[in-house]
Amino acid sequence: MKILLAIDESHYSAMCVNMLKMLELPSQTEIKLITVIPEHTFIGGHTLRRLLGQSSEVQSKKTQEKSADKILHDHIQSLEAIGVAVEPIVAWGHPPEQIINYARINDVDLIVIGAKGSGNAGFPLGSVAQKIMKYAHTNVLLIREDIKRFRRVLLATDGSKHSERTVRFLLNMPLPQRTKIFIVTSLESHIQALVKMPTLDINTNRQIIATLQETEKEAAVELIARTKESFHKKGYITESMLLEGSPAREIIQASKTVNPELIAIGAKGLGAIENFLLGSVAQRVARFSRYAVLIVR
Repeated sequence: MKILLAIDESHYSAMCVNMLKMLELPSQTEIKLITVIPEHTFIGGHTLRRLLGQSSEVQSKKTQEKSADKILHDHIQSLEAIGVAVEPIVAWGHPPEQIINYARINDVDLIVIGAKGSGNAGFPLGSVAQKIMKYAHTNVLLIREDIKRFRRVLLATDGSKHSERTVRFLLNMPLPQRTKIFIVTSLESHIQALVKMPTLDINTNRQIIATLQETEKEAAVELIARTKESFHKKGYITESMLLEGSPAREIIQASKTVNPELIAIGAKGLGAIENFLLGSVAQRVARFSRYAVLIVR
């Protein structure tokens, strides 16, 4: 697996490193450790360093790269201690753009980033993390808390192709063997959507609604059973929950009961429009959950 770990000087970066150390990463894992020195480009292609003059530009660059190297160095030693290869990268520019471009060009399997950076104390999700979550073309792991022990994963599934990819990604992810997988699916209301259709007369079509509800429930039970079997074959213990209501709200509520170290969810579900880069359920869960969130594409 090729992992791009994006760090800055915030304490969230240390949490990201700790999360990776909790996983049982094989020795062939490659970790690209990137930090981006923010640089705004003004109209005409000018940067602040250039406007200050050549000598100031050189001095400024050396100072900032020295600080960046120090940030990287502290985490390199910690990661190398678990026996994986670590490559440090210092980039200049707009942080989300640099991280997303690097991930795409280098065919990264997973971007790991703190939910907030050094300047986002008052927001549920930092601006860099939001943009990477939305625009990255690969899987993204958002870290929110420092993990002492990895024990529980909450897997949200709806049978969509992105959900199936999430199951496969988790099955191939080096989770500790004793991790318990909580599988949840929400009976969202494709029914409620139908009820709102002006051509559907509720009074005369109650049987249709009842049949749709029963069919959806049967499909959800079958989906959960199939997903549980996949994890049982890998030796994991599973538990399942069949929820009813708005998927994002129900997933977040279920996570408060389960208290997982990680929520795993597909980037888009059954109702997502293909042209959208990220579905509304994944966005809401990633923004408002208190736990780490893995978004699988």
